[in-house]
Amino acid sequence: MIDLYIKQIIIHQFSPNDTDLYFADKPISITPKLDEYFRKKLAKVFTEDAKRGRFEEDNVFFGYLNDDLMTSSKKIAELWREEFVSSEDQKTNDLIFIQFDKDGVEHFAFLRVALREHLAHIDMDSDTPIKTTQNNLPSAAQTPDEALVVNRVSRDYYLIEKRMKHNGSFTHYFSENLLQVEPRQSVKKAIQQVEKTAQKIAENFNQDDFNFQSKMKSALYTHLEEEQELSPEKLANQLFEDNLTARLTFVDELKEDIPESIPVSDIDYSRQAKKLENQKLSLSNGIELIVPNNVYEDAESVEFIQNANGTYSILIKNIEDIRSK
Repeated sequence: MIDLYIKQIIIHQFSPNDTDLYFADKPISITPKLDEYFRKKLAKVFTEDAKRGRFEEDNVFFGYLNDDLMTSSKKIAELWREEFVSSEDQKTNDLIFIQFDKDGVEHFAFLRVALREHLAHIDMDSDTPIKTTQNNLPSAAQTPDEALVVNRVSRDYYLIEKRMKHNGSFTHYFSENLLQVEPRQSVKKAIQQVEKTAQKIAENFNQDDFNFQSKMKSALYTHLEEEQELSPEKLANQLFEDNLTARLTFVDELKEDIPESIPVSDIDYSRQAKKLENQKLSLSNGIELIVPNNVYEDAESVEFIQNANGTYSILIKNIEDIRSK
């Protein structure tokens, strides 16, 4: 888990019944259990799902952050309510405000967590021992419904938001209305967009085969692990090295959503890396192969042979041991 030191937690609540806020009058006492729970919640924000950016010095929202967490939390909760109250399918929400240190630097967090109804075994002596309990917090492993974490020194932010029906149309009300920022695409979305665009370009230039798909997967994995970034320009050079037009088209189609390289050194992108670390091949005869990238690219380990009749043969070499699973 990321090394975080939680200093203070304040929890206000939004009720959908009267669309009102119920303000806490003091911070909660932080027990070891609560400390662990909220540290796990915060860690879910520093992931591949987060959009990122940096507040301008004159950003109005950033100006509401100060050393008095209670004052900041009440003001931001009120501003949030003004935007959220127009959304559909409202539920009871805890609005959690946290002051914490990460790597010795002070951070601010605002987590919106929708509370749940759960069945619980409450009374052994009753004919109906299982009852519905209200206002249950979700598990610590679950990403907050929406979240904002801000580095108070650098003004860098991490944002988890949902596209919600707001005033009759779907919008990212959190970033567009509340924060008034244009965050960078999340790493998860960026990877999906890169893959979709690369495949489209490859199809247009008749390069879309299993070799290209494998090359794309390997290139993405390498860029994340070794380069610690996602760069359309560098990927274009690797994926379409022999076709200048394809390279330029690839970069051009991504420039609006990914105008510059996306760094990944400050987030946990392990789920995406896991998806990319192996080549998964499904053969027409029903055989499926899972091959690690380093083995796949080693000619001394795996060789793909195109036969004269257009079919393929796969030669797997230098196997020391075979086990049945």
